[in-house]
Amino acid sequence: MKWLLLLWALGPGDVYREFPDAKTAPPEQLTGAIRAENAAGEVSLALLRGKKVEGPVRVYFGASVVGPKGQIVSPRNGGTIKDDPEIRIDAEGESELWAYFERLGSAWHRVAPDWKTQWVPDQPKRGIKLQLRVRRPDGLWAVARQVDDVTLERKKVSVKIFQAGNPGPEALTAATEAAWLVGEEIRPVAINEIGAAPEKGAALLVRFAR
Repeated sequence: MKWLLLLWALGPGDVYREFPDAKTAPPEQLTGAIRAENAAGEVSLALLRGKKVEGPVRVYFGASVVGPKGQIVSPRNGGTIKDDPEIRIDAEGESELWAYFERLGSAWHRVAPDWKTQWVPDQPKRGIKLQLRVRRPDGLWAVARQVDDVTLERKKVSVKIFQAGNPGPEALTAATEAAWLVGEEIRPVAINEIGAAPEKGAALLVRFAR
């Protein structure tokens, strides 16, 4: 399920539940709640319990509610990863792995433990963060301690992003591959067939030999 809510900042230790429709939230699953939010911002718990809130909602809980356990085993804070690393995790129940890196601005992106970084643009040193979210079968989520200051180290390869579309032949010297970035979708394109952007707002990702 794709939720705008998943893009909200989450901190280590946050325990929460997500309901696709606030009106269907069982009262017993709101015990221990300290706040709730939807895409518009904070929601009154009184209105939520009174079934007067509609649409997707995320409900956060205090220390009285213990969430599932999990951690990122490697890399550690300040660590270095190569292209297409395997992120090692230890999780109680299902889990999601998220990475924070600069692309068009900065945002959290859902990634897999075997993270394919082919089209991740070159990043500032120590500029990547990783976050693990763990879900128990009862639907309760918890956020593990974040891993900070991770460096993506590449040798003989560079990946650049051109936000204005086709950068012209001079800027493509030593280019080996290219792809259009349309929203979150990657669309590979031949270097000699780049042409105009396929959609408004699309950016161009290019891999270079160096």
